[in-house]
Amino acid sequence: MSDAPIFDPETGEVLEAGDTPPPVAAMSLDNARAMLVREHGVAIGSDDPLLMLVTLHQGFLRDYETVLRRHDAAIAAILTTTGSTCADAVETVLTSLKDKTVKASLDQAFALVERQALAMDDLRRALRSHRRVLVVLTALSLAGCALALTILFSIVR
Repeated sequence: MSDAPIFDPETGEVLEAGDTPPPVAAMSLDNARAMLVREHGVAIGSDDPLLMLVTLHQGFLRDYETVLRRHDAAIAAILTTTGSTCADAVETVLTSLKDKTVKASLDQAFALVERQALAMDDLRRALRSHRRVLVVLTALSLAGCALALTILFSIVR
């Protein structure tokens, strides 16, 4: 039998692995004869048909308990298999979701890097354009200074 917990339908408790419900004590034939003497004052011999019926009933109960134990083992095996299958399916789904989440995060990161690269290209173009304008303005400023100095020196001489 499995080490999995067992549900006891009589008490509604979950028994720990290895625990078994307490066995039902079967009445022996001697106890049955003694009870009949106590309760009814009647002594019954060992060849009495009623005692034979009790013996058959006890044998039936032993066989029935064996069938029930086999049935419990089969149910436990089915539940274990079903539980393992469900756990594997959940693990597969979680792995898939984790993979999808990681892929989505990477896709978002790559998209962000691509947008940043485009923004950097735009910034480089703008800086190049500004640099040209600054070079032209600097050249005009130097030409203006040179012209002003030339005029100033020609006035001073």
